[in-house]
Parts: sequence; C-alpha cells; structure tokens
Amino acid sequence: MCSSFSVVFRFSPDSLTWVVSRGKKVLSRHCRKRDAVREAARLARADGRAEVRVERMDGTIQCRHRYGLSRSSGSVRAREGEQR
Repeated sequence: MCSSFSVVFRFSPDSLTWVVSRGKKVLSRHCRKRDAVREAARLARADGRAEVRVERMDGTIQCRHRYGLSRSSGSVRAREGEQR
C-alpha cells in the first residue's frame, strides 16, 4: 500500500504557512515551501513506499514524487510534472 503525503499552502488569520500532511493529519508547518517539500520527501523516504503531492498557492498540483521500491529493481524515485 502506498502512503500519501501532501504539501499544501494554508492561509490562517495568524500566519501564511506551507503544511505537510498525511490525510487529514497535519505533520508540520513551514514558512518556506522548499522546507515543507524537503520534510515531506524525508517522511516519504522513511515510510518506504509513498507519494508526495506538491500544490501551488492556488491549489493546483505542481508535481508528484513517488518513493519506494519498484517491482523490477531496487530503490526508485519517479517524478511527474515540473518543479520550479
């Protein structure tokens, strides 16, 4: 089974933050998007088989990263979409 982590921008009255979440559970909050993406990638690698979905500020999907073992070879990281 593949776990799914998300990096999503959230606006709240007290702050503008990038949130790393798994399902509905917030795992961490970051001021910078790149810090949130790094943390989500770290969690995905530690989980073994996982996907990280990175969103833009407008909510559209920027990219997806998949981590874990492929059927044919050892450790593989596949990437869809473009990242700026």
